[in-house]
Amino acid sequence: MKATALEADASKADARDDVVYSNLAYVAPAMVAPDWTTACVLIVTGAALVGGSSVYHATYTREGQSLDVSTMLTYVASLACAVGAQWTMWAWAVLPVAAVYYWTCPWKVDSYVHVPLWGIAALGMLAAQVGWWALIPAAPALAGGAIKMAQPGADTWLHSLWHVFGGLAGAAAMWVL
Repeated sequence: MKATALEADASKADARDDVVYSNLAYVAPAMVAPDWTTACVLIVTGAALVGGSSVYHATYTREGQSLDVSTMLTYVASLACAVGAQWTMWAWAVLPVAAVYYWTCPWKVDSYVHVPLWGIAALGMLAAQVGWWALIPAAPALAGGAIKMAQPGADTWLHSLWHVFGGLAGAAAMWVL
């Protein structure tokens, strides 16, 4: 019987691996957030993603993967809400709804659809607010998307780079606001 990708990665689980520590990039957007509320929300969702993804990459278990997926989707939604909240604070109301869905149904969500949709929404709102400056966060977002679509595997330096590009894209979006 052929092993699944998750089972194949399980033998590579190592809490000291670069794929674990590259998750720290996800707190970067909070450091350059345009206001206190945004900083607080992004530090919580970023730290949750650092924790959830780190558990997954340190263990390569199904439970860890569920944490990784749930926190990743919540994080990307929080970035879009942060951009929308520059127009209206009501944008924050979307986040708990999205988070509850992602945390209760992580295996029903196609992250290859949801992550790009949140990214497009965030970059579209950002472009409406700051014009061509939105290309600055678009570049690392596209680079990260290209890496993810290439399917390098969860225990590769390219996956670590994907984490870094995700944090960099979010930080660049907050910086241009």
